[in-house]
Formats: sequence, structure tokens, C-alpha cells
Amino acid sequence: MEAQSLAQVDTLYSADSIEFCPTPGYERWFTCGTYQLLKPEEQEKEEKKEGPKTAKADDEDDDEDDEEEEVTPPAPRIGRLYLFSLEDETPTEVQRIETAAILDAKWSPLSTAPELGVADAKGGLTLYTLADSTLTQTQKLEVSDESTLVLSLDHSRLNRGEVITSLSNGSLAHLVRTATGELEVSSEWAAHDFEPWITAWDGSDPSTVWSGGDDCKLKRWDVRIPDMPTFVNRRFDGGVTTIAPSPHTEHLLAVGSYDAQLRLFDARNPTRPLLEVEMPGGIWRTRWHPSSARKGDILNACMHGGFGVVHLGDAFAAGEFADAEGEVVKTFPGTLGYGADWCRRDDGETSVVATCSFYDHVMHVWRA
Repeated sequence: MEAQSLAQVDTLYSADSIEFCPTPGYERWFTCGTYQLLKPEEQEKEEKKEGPKTAKADDEDDDEDDEEEEVTPPAPRIGRLYLFSLEDETPTEVQRIETAAILDAKWSPLSTAPELGVADAKGGLTLYTLADSTLTQTQKLEVSDESTLVLSLDHSRLNRGEVITSLSNGSLAHLVRTATGELEVSSEWAAHDFEPWITAWDGSDPSTVWSGGDDCKLKRWDVRIPDMPTFVNRRFDGGVTTIAPSPHTEHLLAVGSYDAQLRLFDARNPTRPLLEVEMPGGIWRTRWHPSSARKGDILNACMHGGFGVVHLGDAFAAGEFADAEGEVVKTFPGTLGYGADWCRRDDGETSVVATCSFYDHVMHVWRA
């Protein structure tokens, strides 16, 4: 069954991240992150805003430069972070912040006050707090150099304040809090041969993180001794793009891939999946429903296939994995669907969902 849009917003830049706040009392707040690769004419407009460039010291330097082969610099990536308030089923923009291009954003699940981490295309991770209807920057950390993208981040649910990030140079970086409460890089290690699109903390072990990459591998790591993975699964037909531990069922892991298969694993023995569900497209984000009453419902951003909600049957809910089945019970269209999340507010039989798509730079609100 295809869902109907209840509201839509033009994000102007290409949208790739949706995050509802999990902090009690703040469930109506959510963010949308965007990523825009500037075209030459757009870059010229941005440069005009910054003012004229400084002239070179002498003509001799100009002549030398003319003799050298001209190197075209990479196109700038810019972004914008939107803060929305959801009233009933209507989103209202409350704030927008100009940023570097945003790859991922996550609210901390353990903070007493809402704290948002934002990963960007200039090697940075920025922290914001939400108070009085306003996001305020509290820290900007250089996780890597400006040529490296911070592709994803995840806050630990078991160790307050710890963060894991994946970087476009193939590395993972483990961040911890200093005595003053700020984040710093504790360790960084080479993790994948190609881009590690996703990293996530394990739901049961406070020292374990997972990562997935364009090398078609799912890996498990111990952050205390990260020199070698503790497990590698090479049985994917496409890059591993999303990893989501269940908040309701211990050791249950949902993994998505470019190959359009949603796989459910027992994290203790993740060699073969407990269940596979074919999705309408490659999966970029996977979200378990936040309510235990709907612990078998999973929202997925399926890139060219839009969005889809998977329902796991009664056998799966009862732990009878041998007889378990899963099916796509609701879909929503999108042109390269990247961002998706459930509202944490209890709305009864159905929940509000917000999704965003890249090519048409549109955010939608619907129910599932």
C-alpha cells in the first residue's frame, strides 16, 4: 500500500538526513540535513558574497602560473541544517543554519538535554544543543582534514558521550569526552578498502562497533583493540550502507545494502542472516520503530526505490526465526530516498514519518 503525503517542504538543497529528537519532551522536534555540490555558476555567486580575491604580487608570478598546467579545484560542497517543529502532521521551519555539506546527523540517545551531532564534507563533526526552540553550536571538532568526508556517526547507547564515525579515507574514528565534556579523537584505524558508508555501535556490548563499506563487507570491531576486526562478513552483492541494532530485541541487527536486500542478523553469529527481505531499491537508511509495541516494523530509505516499511511477522516477534517472514507493507515514492525517521510521539495505531529525497530536494511527512 502506498502512503499519501500529508505535508511537503522544498529544502532547496539536496536533502539526505532526517532525525527526530528522542529526548522526552522534545519528540516534536526534528532536523533535516542537506548536501549541495556547487555548479560553476553557483560557485561564482558564492565567491561574490565573500568579496574580491587578493591580487598577486607581481606579473612574473602570473607568467609562471600561465606556464603551469591548470588544475581545476574540486567543486565546493555546501549544506544547510533545518530545525522543524511538528504540530499534529504539519512541519514548521524554526531555524536554518548554513554549514558544510551534511552527510549524517544523529541525536544523542542518552543526553538529558537534546544534543545533535552533525557529520560534514570537510572532515568535521559539529555538536549542537536544543533549548528555547533554537539549536546552539557547542563544539566543532576536526575529525580529519578538509579533503576527507565524515560519512556517518553514531552515539553510544551504553557509554554516555562516546561517538563512532566513519571517514571517506576508509577509516573509523572513535571519539570520547574530555574532562571538560568536549569530544576528542581517541583512536583512528584503517577499516575498509573503499568508503565505509556506515558505522554503528552494538546494541549489547559497549566496546563493540560495526561498519559497512563499498568493499561489500560487514565488519565488527572492538574499540579497545581496533587493529584487526573481530568478524568479517563478505557475503554481500553490493556495498553495505546501513546498520541498525534493534532497540527492542537483544543481539538483533538490521543491515542494508546497495543490493536491495534487508538482512536481519544475530550479532553473536552474523555469518548468515536470519531473514532477508527484498526492498524496492538499494537501502541507505534503516530505522526500527521506536515503540516496543511495534518492534517488528522497520522504516527504510531505498534510494531509487523511494521508501518502504517492512513488517516482521508474528513468528519473528516470538523469536521463532526459522519460520520468520518479512514483507513490505507500505511504500512512499521518492527520487533517491536518503533520509527517513519515525516520530517518537505516541500517535496510536500509526506513526508520523518524515522522509527526504536527494534529487528533488523535498521533505515529506506521512503516516505508517
